[in-house]
Amino acid sequence: MKKEFAKEDVPFLLTYPNLDDPDGVVLLSNRYAVLQRLMVPAGEWEGVHSHPGNQLYVQITSGEWSGRLGDEIEYWKEAEEAGSVGWVDEIPLSKQHDSGNTGNSDMELIYVTLKEPEPINSARGCEPQVYPTITLEPLFENHRLIAQRIELKPGQWSGMHNRPGNQILIHISGGILEERDQGLDSKRGCTYTPGSAEWLDAAADHEIGNVGEVTMNMVLVTLK
Repeated sequence: MKKEFAKEDVPFLLTYPNLDDPDGVVLLSNRYAVLQRLMVPAGEWEGVHSHPGNQLYVQITSGEWSGRLGDEIEYWKEAEEAGSVGWVDEIPLSKQHDSGNTGNSDMELIYVTLKEPEPINSARGCEPQVYPTITLEPLFENHRLIAQRIELKPGQWSGMHNRPGNQILIHISGGILEERDQGLDSKRGCTYTPGSAEWLDAAADHEIGNVGEVTMNMVLVTLK
């Protein structure tokens, strides 16, 4: 049975025609972006499809990709680690674009697709997020967004910081995360599974902490 999606999301969603689940799952949608999680089984090709452009993919699990345009190989057996990201411009159906999982394990990824054709925060600018107690690893930046990796060890907190809003937090490894505003508990420890995501509004004097027993890896996307 074909899945039903919000009409306003359809132009921004991918369809992998060769897969048993060609549409994946919409995790989050608002006026600025839609997040779609897709799983490509080991040895499977997605099938010829288009991309709307203005997309950031985030690998939830590691694996090996190959790609082709029509009968020509575009890339072959390129490794991607969990938490890696990449930008995808518009690819029309006429290009006969197809990607395949040529590794030995199923791969899961999330596409962050921007709905607005231009930056939404251009008037005030946008800088990478800074945490006082840990260093965020830069992954990608262009005129539309900034992607950074967050690693929080058990018991580690980010330190108090301001959050600009229009951000997306994608959980790579999962774990238990707690939030504090102005030094007070504002959200009790919430358990997140790998591949879950949330939209972050602006916040002042805010911090996050890993109150679980395993190291947490996340990708923070800040929209420009």
